[in-house]
Amino acid sequence: MTALLRLAVLALAATQLGSCVAAALVPVVASGAVVKRSADLSGERAGRKPVVTVGGGVAVPPPASPMTEPKPQTVQTSSSNAVAPAGETADADPYAPLSTYVLAAAEQGKPRKRRASVLIDQRSLGTLPRMVDCTDQRSALLIDLDVGDKPFDLTDPPSPAPGLAGRLRAIRGTGTAVVWIATLPESADKDLATTLKATGLDPLGIDSTLLLRGQERRKQQILNRAADDWCVIAIAGDRRGDFDEVFDYLRNPDGPVALALEQHIGTGWFLVPPPIR
Repeated sequence: MTALLRLAVLALAATQLGSCVAAALVPVVASGAVVKRSADLSGERAGRKPVVTVGGGVAVPPPASPMTEPKPQTVQTSSSNAVAPAGETADADPYAPLSTYVLAAAEQGKPRKRRASVLIDQRSLGTLPRMVDCTDQRSALLIDLDVGDKPFDLTDPPSPAPGLAGRLRAIRGTGTAVVWIATLPESADKDLATTLKATGLDPLGIDSTLLLRGQERRKQQILNRAADDWCVIAIAGDRRGDFDEVFDYLRNPDGPVALALEQHIGTGWFLVPPPIR
């Protein structure tokens, strides 16, 4: 049967079938290419997804739905009754990827004269966001102390993240500064330094802090100031808004701005548990 005859048969069959099946049989012509949906009813009943055939017969699977992410499998550890994600141990260090990235970035940045920060140039948010260029500032790791969207609580007994102190020692050894950030007034600077020293996260009291200054009320104002003094090569926070407040105001979470921002998660921006709980 010729292609023309098959097309006529399908068109005739479409007029005799229900609307759902007919829609699957009618060819759609767009931009000179014929696109048709291969409707394998028995396959759909068996749970297989339909295949879209484009132009010359190249099969393209439909995109996966973002709402159907598989849940991580869990495995029982042999040493205790704790349950951990598959492929990880119960004591997996969530700060390990951050530490590895910062150490590598510090080593790679030594011979370079031009470096890029991981802070967003706020002037670029009207189009596609780009990062601030560094000049001769010292490299720094920013660590956000706030828990969620609440300011860090200086009255709560501090408990540091296990293993973080040792990782910070290695980072400081590269010449990279460790800078702590929180939405606390600058008048709390001494109390915060005492807390950091008591937890062992800054035992020598050599780290810097960035807190709210004067009439500032937003964390973004602190981040903007950080670009003046530091070449920020990584930021650690427990929510995306810790990297830039634009995450809290995105109209379209799946739009081009959101996609441009998301690529930095794990490559400069790191979602980690609070360093002090």
